Amino acid sequence: MNEDVFEVPERTEYRYLVQEEGEDEVQYVRHRHYVNPLLVLSKRCIFLICLGVLFLLSLAAYLGYIAQTLPPGVAQVTTDCGEFRGKHKDGAYSFKGMPYAAPPVGHLRWAPPADPVCKSGVTDAGRFRSVCAQVRMMSNTGKVEGQEDCLFINVWTPSLQPDAKLPVMVWIHGGSLMVLSGGEHLYSPNEKLAADTGIVYVSFNYRLNAFGFLALEILREGSPKNTSGNYGFMDQIAALKWVQRNIHVFGGDPGKVTIVGQSSGGTSVRVLMMSPLAKGLFHAAVDMSGSYVMNATLEQAESDNLVFLRKTGCTDLTCLRGLSVSQILQAVPWDEYPFWAGGGYTDLPVRGSFVGPVSVVDRYVLEGPPFEVWEKKGVFSDVPFVIGTTEQEADFIPPVMNISTWTWSDYQWFVKEKLQTFSDSLAKDALELYPPSAPCPTKDRCPERAYTTMVSDIRTTCPNNDLARRAAAALNSPVYRYVVRYTPSGPLNVSSDLLPFPSRFSFHCLDIMAFFGWLEDILGKPLSDGDRQFQDLITNHLVHFAKTGKMADKWPEYPSGTALLDDSLSVEQDYSAARCQLWNESGLYAYAWMN
Repeated sequence: MNEDVFEVPERTEYRYLVQEEGEDEVQYVRHRHYVNPLLVLSKRCIFLICLGVLFLLSLAAYLGYIAQTLPPGVAQVTTDCGEFRGKHKDGAYSFKGMPYAAPPVGHLRWAPPADPVCKSGVTDAGRFRSVCAQVRMMSNTGKVEGQEDCLFINVWTPSLQPDAKLPVMVWIHGGSLMVLSGGEHLYSPNEKLAADTGIVYVSFNYRLNAFGFLALEILREGSPKNTSGNYGFMDQIAALKWVQRNIHVFGGDPGKVTIVGQSSGGTSVRVLMMSPLAKGLFHAAVDMSGSYVMNATLEQAESDNLVFLRKTGCTDLTCLRGLSVSQILQAVPWDEYPFWAGGGYTDLPVRGSFVGPVSVVDRYVLEGPPFEVWEKKGVFSDVPFVIGTTEQEADFIPPVMNISTWTWSDYQWFVKEKLQTFSDSLAKDALELYPPSAPCPTKDRCPERAYTTMVSDIRTTCPNNDLARRAAAALNSPVYRYVVRYTPSGPLNVSSDLLPFPSRFSFHCLDIMAFFGWLEDILGKPLSDGDRQFQDLITNHLVHFAKTGKMADKWPEYPSGTALLDDSLSVEQDYSAARCQLWNESGLYAYAWMN
């Protein structure tokens, strides 16, 4: 017998091992090898087990030490650019204010984002950092907020296990490409959402207004492709690259990233889908209330923005880069053409009056107008795509603040006043399709609902039906379309720059605020059963999409149907077809929202 084999100490404990034929009792026959090798251990195995036990004890001691050194509710991760200490609450971890690119100051102002400066030691990531420089009121007299050193990224996650491979949703905030941030109250993810949905959420800041989207020939100096503008989109691409490199340490799967944007964030989603620079950085996309028109040429924008250059008094790039933040924001053409403040975009259009471009076809980030790019196979990202709008987008900031007191006579007068600039018959046709007798889910403010529905159909709903049709024709991946029709149980009860009007109907932002779980906060009261059903409906469907790349079976791909989201889901094949035909044949798609 091999000398490494131990004798069995007590024969009565091992009666099942070896039994000689004809014997009543178990016999241990050392010269035969019938002993089960799984039950007889070698000295070498015992030695290895001892080493393993020692290792586990050492690891437990180390983890215990870490637990003792980190206060309760605190967590720590190591990224490719340093260690960061975040927080734990409501069942999830959050890490805020981590730099994903170098501060875009000095020679990096109006330049592509550069790699971040990595620090030694542990950096606190327990709070949001500075927002990007902006004027919330989008005017020359508004208060300047934020600073240029603002390229920070935030993560909320239910797990810090690197092998968790959770789906990732990257949030791109709206704000007309002019204002707001990735950490906006009522307008960003949170720990509870991450814990409830089992998804890793990411948000970030990107350069805004003149710092992020100013196109000028003078800015081409030193640019990678002899171009200007779209610096904010370059920041977004840099943030997505950070996600690919680092999201695994937050429990996320870099192979299952869904980008989600609302308003100009939705516009950003479309740009990222079209940009060759963003290919492979995400695997599904959700565009909420994005712009339909994105066809401004670089030359057109550079010419329009000369008004900015004249207001600064600068004639060279050195002068421009020496201006203060306030001087730059005061020189933005908020009121002059191209109307960077976006005045009138929630009203019925007037013939010949357009909101000017902010993002441009720069031939670098965006090689051509999106619909032309979709005709070139291999250039764009072919990923599952959701296109959503709300039925009363314009109820967010209606054209006149007394709209809630309108009579039906006021409504008819306003429609005729605006649309007569296109033709004598257009207002008559419109009022027949949007009559005072149309069903209204509330007993008051129904003229407001009719007017904002008409504006929304022209500016967003009908053009986005066309966008979905074009996407379905261009992509091999599934395309889905939804319209939010839910009327909350009460008007908004929040007064802020983000929510300046007591919206009553399916207003701009309702879908994303419900998804993030802020509906109770913006209503200022407990949710009704209908409120909760709507919130659960949109949350469950978007989570399912992020996890699978598809919607549930009862939500068909476009153009087979449009999902109408109320307190339950219904499907309509040709949503608002007659109304959209009127606006399309009248040429009003050209007046849809422009970035």
